[in-house]
Amino acid sequence: MKLSEYNKSECIFIDANIFLDYSLPNPKYGESAADFLEKIELDEIEAVTTPIVLDEVSFIILMYKGSLLLKIQDRKKIIKTIKKDRTVSNLCYEMVEEFNEFITCLKGLRIVSVDYEEYKHASELGKKYLLLPSDALHASTMEMNKIHNIATRDGDFERIEGITVWKP
Repeated sequence: MKLSEYNKSECIFIDANIFLDYSLPNPKYGESAADFLEKIELDEIEAVTTPIVLDEVSFIILMYKGSLLLKIQDRKKIIKTIKKDRTVSNLCYEMVEEFNEFITCLKGLRIVSVDYEEYKHASELGKKYLLLPSDALHASTMEMNKIHNIATRDGDFERIEGITVWKP
């Protein structure tokens, strides 16, 4: 299903890649993600995400900015520098803070917590649908919150019964 056509009154879960398509330069999906997130900002769409998704996004933004600043791609070196160099760390976190400010502007977005029961249930879903742990946790959170739609580019969610995947 095309994300641009999503206009249901039902809630939709937002996966990390949608936020990243908007936050980082993505010529292929950026515009679609921006249009979708604008509908959430205007409270035309009710959406949900979790702190786990926001953590994934923050880490990738941090690494992206570190890579730009240091002009390297080596993940280990970027992480080491962020942990030791306050100037680089602060510059990287400025981009994360911009993302965090953006999140607060999305009037239609609710951030739901994940509890231990969802965490345990994620293992069952991971085994059943051949998912990695973070995707299994997203699926568990969706199931526990009775959410049947997801905005994502991750095709793994297409294997899950009862979930409709909306792609940019």
